[in-house]
Amino acid sequence: MKFLDRARITLILGVEPPPDVGGVSGATYDSRSVEPGFAFVAVPGFKRDGAQFVPDALGRGASLVVAERKIPGVPIAVVPDARAALAALARALNGDPSGRMKVYGVTGTNGKTTTSYALHGILTGAYGAGRCGLMTTAEVISGTERRPAVRTTPEAPDVQATLREMLDAGVRHAVMEVSSHGVALKRVAGTRFSGALFTNLTRDHLDLHGSMEEYYRAKRELFRWVPQGCPKLANADDAYGRRIAAEVDGVATFGTAEGADYRVERIRPGREGTAFSLRHPGGTLKVESPLLGPYNVENVAGAAALALASGVGEEIVGRAVRGIGQVPGRFERVAVSEDLGFEVIVDYAHTDVGLEAVLKVARRVVDASGGGRVLCVFGAAGERDGAKRPLMGRVAARLAEFAVVTTDDAYGEDPGKIAREVAAGAEGGPGVYEVVLDRRAAIRRALSEANPGDVVVVAGKGHERVQHLPEGDVPFHDATVVRKLLAGGLERKGG
Repeated sequence: MKFLDRARITLILGVEPPPDVGGVSGATYDSRSVEPGFAFVAVPGFKRDGAQFVPDALGRGASLVVAERKIPGVPIAVVPDARAALAALARALNGDPSGRMKVYGVTGTNGKTTTSYALHGILTGAYGAGRCGLMTTAEVISGTERRPAVRTTPEAPDVQATLREMLDAGVRHAVMEVSSHGVALKRVAGTRFSGALFTNLTRDHLDLHGSMEEYYRAKRELFRWVPQGCPKLANADDAYGRRIAAEVDGVATFGTAEGADYRVERIRPGREGTAFSLRHPGGTLKVESPLLGPYNVENVAGAAALALASGVGEEIVGRAVRGIGQVPGRFERVAVSEDLGFEVIVDYAHTDVGLEAVLKVARRVVDASGGGRVLCVFGAAGERDGAKRPLMGRVAARLAEFAVVTTDDAYGEDPGKIAREVAAGAEGGPGVYEVVLDRRAAIRRALSEANPGDVVVVAGKGHERVQHLPEGDVPFHDATVVRKLLAGGLERKGG
């Protein structure tokens, strides 16, 4: 990490630090991470103001406080936007790593993770695993090293430190899953993007953005950070994707829509994957993907389009797509029908639109195997947009013969209240539903109900390994729980 002297700090923040501050050797928003000589940036939080942690930061050796208001008796630099200051300091302290590699941002409501994995796989096929990196909701890959991710887009110091780590490891092509939080809260501000891709936009995160329009604007902002001449792709099959293409110069489109620059044609779904043709400005690519479902056609087509637009050859793209493995928590096939007579899928779907898409693919799997039922375990998150809760219940009751409403990440909210609001949407639907608040017991209930030919979908948490509950965080990983329950045997309740 670089040392920033007074002159550089002044240039970055636009204000001079106090006379006795000679420079800083690091920057953080978390007082517990402060080391001697660090700058502590007091970020106004949603629940607590970072300014209240200034005494702790100073006690740990902070030499400078950056905040949006004066604090008496403190060596402080007052800035108009603490988050922007944090991002600028983090970028400078890490030597502006994105300036020496190509970083591709993938944004949208659904499909970001799968698209990011697909693009990373293609780039790996083109440049080698050691020269490619990935930052997603599920995990971080730096060359050949992998580790679990903390959140979709971490805070600015973590983003820049990860990019620096990748750069030092030899990575020159990185794919970053960019959330609307990452843009709106300036977690990726200052990152130099060499390309961007938009998947789609559906209702989510309105607790932060307030309206779909503001949510859309956050997604669009990523495209305005990409320089002219660099590839920018938006989904022509999504209304918001068409808006981005119309409102931002240089955006090309992909999808099945007539007139798309990278047009998907002749989709041929199969039991073990999907084939389609991708007509692009340089020709037509025949794509064979092991991923199921129409939404994965969009995800793979977007990744292939961005890779082609970046100069990767057709042959490399086609070969890489054929070798795509399972994406953690994205239609992850945990147990297959050959072993048990029924199949279990774990998926991250946590909105009504995402849940509908996954359940429709599950229905196709059931139909392809000669008939059976779709069973679903799902819930809704607490302290988030509550309006989507009954919408999710309605989807499950319409598309699953048997559903178990359970607890997702309740945070500080009453799990019973959340479940009642979800179940209200299921009332009157054709499917049967039950409410089982304990998530492990809910999964057990669905598995015990499954018959040969059925598909059980456990939705909501996907790859995540922690459940956030009012009484505190507890370890919980859907796929692991499914495997342990199946290995331990189940009391059969199905007919």
